[in-house]
Formats: sequence, C-alpha cells, structure tokens
Amino acid sequence: MGHHSNWPEWLYIGVIVALMVWVGAEAWNVERLIEHVPADAVVIKVTGQQWFWTFEYEDGTKEVGTLHVEAGKAYKFEVMSTDVIHSFNIHDYVVLMDAVPGRVNTVWFAPDKAGEHDIQCREYCGLIHYNMRGKLIVSEPST
Repeated sequence: MGHHSNWPEWLYIGVIVALMVWVGAEAWNVERLIEHVPADAVVIKVTGQQWFWTFEYEDGTKEVGTLHVEAGKAYKFEVMSTDVIHSFNIHDYVVLMDAVPGRVNTVWFAPDKAGEHDIQCREYCGLIHYNMRGKLIVSEPST
C-alpha cells in the first residue's frame, strides 16, 4: 500500500471555495448598492389598482397614468396596491417591484437623461391587464 497524494483534490476544493467567496462578495456589494436609497431621493407613492397606476408626489399632487420626474435626481418609489397583486415596471430603467395589497415595497432609480418611457404592469391582474400601462416623462433638470 502506497501513499497517494491528494494535492489535486485540495487544489480543486481551494479554487472552488475561492470562487464561491468572490461571487458571494460581489453579489453582496451589488445588493448593497441597489438597496441603498440616496438620502436626498424624492419619495413618490405608486399605487396599482385594476387597471391603472396612480402617482402621489411629496407635495400631495397626484397623477393617474403619467409620472413626471427630472433627470439627474434620485427617486424612491413606495409601491402598493389597493386590490390585487400588480408589478410596477419601467423596462428602460430596469425598475421592477411588486405592488401587494397591505404592503409597501420600495425601489429607487435615478434617470440620467430626458425622454419618455413606458410603464407597465408585469403581473397578470385581471381581464384588462394588457391595458394597465402608463408613461414616464423625464424632463431636463430645472435650474
């Protein structure tokens, strides 16, 4: 009976553990960046209901179906629903958050340039789900 070296197995295990630690650290860092809402973010309440979106700004102003923001500012959305589960989506900015009755979920984004973008519901919410759309209008920064 001879002595067999196990160094290739230990090398393999070491490489796998190092890769798992690296991937975990990168995932933690990305999640931290996504979850960290800037302190100066403007809060907008987003309410989904069959079959439209309502937006309420910090000053109490409300809009139905159209959301107006400025480029260069951060916005925190407090997303909720009055009836069934909806999913608030601004595809061009990779914003996607469920609107659940009795719960407030948050997501934030910071538009970088002026333009118009589609808002839609990404969760089947009933017969007229296909028509639950809105418009995001990003204006130039005010001086």
